[in-house]
Amino acid sequence: MTAKEYEACTRWLSHTPRRAKIFGWLFRLLPVGIAVAYGVLVILLFWTDHWLKWRFLAVPALTFLLVTLLRKWLNFPRPYDQLEYTPFLSAQPGKGKSFPSRHTASASAIALAFYQISPWLGTVLMILALVVAVSRVVGGAHYIRDTAVGFFLPFLFLPLYFIG
Repeated sequence: MTAKEYEACTRWLSHTPRRAKIFGWLFRLLPVGIAVAYGVLVILLFWTDHWLKWRFLAVPALTFLLVTLLRKWLNFPRPYDQLEYTPFLSAQPGKGKSFPSRHTASASAIALAFYQISPWLGTVLMILALVVAVSRVVGGAHYIRDTAVGFFLPFLFLPLYFIG
């Protein structure tokens, strides 16, 4: 996307105070809600001593670690730094570390983990992970490539669910 396209998204999202508030809450709370759901299921899996608990923890943990290391190593600039515009989502200029999107990767990894327990819930969470990906781009925090790689990266660890 270009600076003009990012600015157009910000104008549309901020068009009215009500719209800005709704999208601001959605963009911030959706990743938190996914993480809380994951935390609750982790507790339930350990409480019931479910056989899948270690795999359920492994894929999101490995994804988070890989994404964190990639971001630190690559240190790609965020679009608002490179294109010089004010994003809808709060920004920390000069922060860098845009690629890949950790919010998107975490949401996708959690959706894959849920899919192993409940395909229906996993599918719902995968759709929500896509919403997170779109929100990170539309909100101006990431390029499309950042969220696309973040979304698909957890699939590298999918074979861990089928070991043993």
